[in-house]
Amino acid sequence: MDNSKIDIVDKDKLDEARLGFQTALKELSSADYDQRDVDSFMNDDMFTSYYCLWAKTIPAEAVKLAVKSFKLRKVNGIHDLTPESVGMDTMKKGYVFLLGRDLNGSRVLHMRTGSMQKKDKEVNQKLLLYWLARIHKAEPGKRITFIMDTTGTGLMNSDMSFVTFIIDCFATYFPGLLARNIVYNLPGVLNAMWKLVSKMLSPEQREVTILCGKSEITKYIDLDNLPEEMGGKKTFQYSYPPFPDDIAS
Repeated sequence: MDNSKIDIVDKDKLDEARLGFQTALKELSSADYDQRDVDSFMNDDMFTSYYCLWAKTIPAEAVKLAVKSFKLRKVNGIHDLTPESVGMDTMKKGYVFLLGRDLNGSRVLHMRTGSMQKKDKEVNQKLLLYWLARIHKAEPGKRITFIMDTTGTGLMNSDMSFVTFIIDCFATYFPGLLARNIVYNLPGVLNAMWKLVSKMLSPEQREVTILCGKSEITKYIDLDNLPEEMGGKKTFQYSYPPFPDDIAS
């Protein structure tokens, strides 16, 4: 099954969701949303389909999701995130980057948590949102595989609230963007935390979430698309600027 891209929802469902959203919009203040999100929901079938599909094509649920999503996206300034607003020092650290594709053709977004620090949670959240917004804008209708590489992560720099934020990114900020979530090389000391996290996942999220190490990851990504430290053949050294990928910026 190719889940690297979404299918546009039937026009009747889109129309019903948009009609419901127009009603919901009357109860909101203009401070609650970015007009660019509203315009996309009302006019861009691909954008609206992300919300409808995540809401199981139930228009009323898609409306609720859109209202919640747009509020969070406005608070976090999704449309206006730039490398400068994230911070050039953070951009250069290589915590998050695109590299290769999985076996279904989805782009693979890596996040290395081993060097992240709890004290930098806010800027790291902004970093991840920037990358997701960059991909979402450049390749509408596509889904991604997300690898959370936990190599070197310990109790001192693991953060339950940050993991919760990652879950929310794919459920609320960018619903439907996630094709597969790979938790790579989870240290044994984090098993208890992961059990708590797994209980927070929706059935849909659990279905696409995989825990694996070096010996199993080739079931999802071939050696030519994996960096050498994951047992692959791809020589990769993150650097910025410019971005070490071919996605439109």
